[in-house]
Amino acid sequence: MARLDGDGPIGVAVSGGGDSVALLYALAVWNKRPLEVFCVDHGLNPLSAQWTQSVAAHAARVGAGFTALHWQGEKPATGLSAAARLARHRLLAVAAREKGVSVLCLAHTADDIAEAQAMRAQGSNVGAPKTWALSPVWPEGHDVFLYRPFLDVRREALRDYLRGLGVTWIDDPANDSPHSLRARTRKHLSERPLAPAPEVETPFAAAQWQTLLHLPETLGPLGMIAFRAEPFDALPRETALKLLAAAAVCAGGGDKLPGRDKVEGLLENLTSARPLNLAGARIVRRNDVITFCREAGDIGRNRPASCSLNGTDAAVWEGRFLVRSSQAGEIVASGRVRADLTEADRAWLITLPADLRGTQPVFVPAAQKDNQNKCLLTNPALRQNAYKAIMTRCLVGSRLRAALGLITTESAVISAKSDCVFTPINGV
Repeated sequence: MARLDGDGPIGVAVSGGGDSVALLYALAVWNKRPLEVFCVDHGLNPLSAQWTQSVAAHAARVGAGFTALHWQGEKPATGLSAAARLARHRLLAVAAREKGVSVLCLAHTADDIAEAQAMRAQGSNVGAPKTWALSPVWPEGHDVFLYRPFLDVRREALRDYLRGLGVTWIDDPANDSPHSLRARTRKHLSERPLAPAPEVETPFAAAQWQTLLHLPETLGPLGMIAFRAEPFDALPRETALKLLAAAAVCAGGGDKLPGRDKVEGLLENLTSARPLNLAGARIVRRNDVITFCREAGDIGRNRPASCSLNGTDAAVWEGRFLVRSSQAGEIVASGRVRADLTEADRAWLITLPADLRGTQPVFVPAAQKDNQNKCLLTNPALRQNAYKAIMTRCLVGSRLRAALGLITTESAVISAKSDCVFTPINGV
């Protein structure tokens, strides 16, 4: 558990199966942090409610907190496994944050890595589980990281561990379904000796990352990513493709990586000053710098252009900015209300690169009486503004670092929050 170097509660997702039950008991033996157990009932098996109760019993036995989560609503006729996975991660991310949990432990094993490798060889696009990763759902998963400490442990070893404790577990019959590629792959692999598969992680070195970045302290909090072109051009092709895809998604605020063909097309055309678009981001190569920012004209096209604040809870606007306000209102794009901004806000916008001027968050209070009440949240001069209880944090930079494997411990999670932490208005 070396990567768990923070404080506060630790979350653990437990299905009732042998792997996750073993993880729960191992964390309980570790006994250095309070445990919060989360169990997702997908409602796909008549016995699922009983399985959830069995997890509650395990949690009670080790003195951990317990939360049952339910995937409700109509289930898709096709792609059920993928839909269930996304629903599960959304439920887990929201519940974890409500419990003050930023690290959620999962029980994937060496067998899961081997199965993923075998499935990819059969044409699947399933990813290999990594020891440390950002939650795969966005924006629900912001600031929630997944930790998998058992990736070098075999599945059967965990069951031997539980047998030694006298602890029982559930075997989901879906794991043996011939209709499931994973189940068929698992059966095939079980019929021959399996050496633990090594985890493949290729994070950027810190020095390499600093070489790539251009003016991070100036542009990062505003939602722009900027790379120096020369070190980018020196990257291996696969690394460059990964970097382009991640930067475009993070700057664009979306939740899905673009197809490889689109990323390859971007790389091939990234040689001139002509603006390019990918995943909702505007990409420009100019003066030996490659910049990524939100495409202003795309705001509102594929997701809501505004989000509401109720005066209590924080909200993520556009997948890029986390905003909390003690006043009710909504967040809109600066390009939509530019004429209504104060003279000071308009003057500050002019100082920004042109591509950023229409993409900044503006707070519109629910009880506004005139246009002067609109507030451009990224304007540093707002520390002197009358809005004393609005706090804004850009998520783009920390999300990109996580996507590239640069956040690998819990202390790094804390650092990612603090380096662009809520920006207080008027020092609050």
